[in-house]
Amino acid sequence: MHYKKARAASRPFIAALSLALCGALQADITLVQLANSGVILSDGQARVMIDGMVVEPYAVYGGLPEDARSDFLHARGEFAGIDLAVVSHRHHEHSQPEYACQFLQASPATELYTSEQVIGLLREFCRDFIVGNPRIHTIDPAYGQPETIEADGARVTVIPLSHGTRKYARLQHYAHLVELGGLGVLHLGDAALDAAEFERSGMGNYHADVALIPVRFFQPGPGAALIAKYIDAPLKIAVHIPPGEVDEIRDYLQEYFPSVQMLDKPMEVLRFSPRP
Repeated sequence: MHYKKARAASRPFIAALSLALCGALQADITLVQLANSGVILSDGQARVMIDGMVVEPYAVYGGLPEDARSDFLHARGEFAGIDLAVVSHRHHEHSQPEYACQFLQASPATELYTSEQVIGLLREFCRDFIVGNPRIHTIDPAYGQPETIEADGARVTVIPLSHGTRKYARLQHYAHLVELGGLGVLHLGDAALDAAEFERSGMGNYHADVALIPVRFFQPGPGAALIAKYIDAPLKIAVHIPPGEVDEIRDYLQEYFPSVQMLDKPMEVLRFSPRP
């Protein structure tokens, strides 16, 4: 299925770190790191937030810094002008329903596209706002039938990708490929380390310039082989890093995956620019 939405207000933001990628980019792309694997992507026109409606720490995972929480709750600063919000799955380090309700009410231009499971949790906190709201969209992409969303020139392809087996088997879980400004950014959510599921999803058929990959893919096990076979992005960034493990993981990546970047500082900003 394919969705389009009307253009909404957006604003560029200032980058704190500059990275250059090969390839013909149409515009500078900025990425704001939020909590865990949450990010905001923008080309100065469209602004897309993935797994970004997280405020408080959860289990071993982090939340937003104190000075960013008010901006989130009032949809200002880096959280202003979000056109699209998408959520990979319902786990609380990826979406916190109480805070998601507050943000969506504070940000009247934002449209949410996610699973019925995520929206079901939102209904527990803000039913009157959620039910019948034209800005809240339930999606259910099937294997071989990804869904696409467009806004202000950005295109988001939503790809079903398993979170795992047993207690995770019925969890609706999506990867997202965001294309904007001539750049493709792949966000894997919390995908299972399962080659059969990557094959079933058709993951090897998608091109990305940047891949946001859970750090467990780089730990000993099948993750490295999955990345090599299915994720061709020239720039790979490790995300979903527990705050208490940052130093250990940084040392490990520098030794075994020195080309892999890390996102571990909430509200850090990266800018991707074409090479001169």
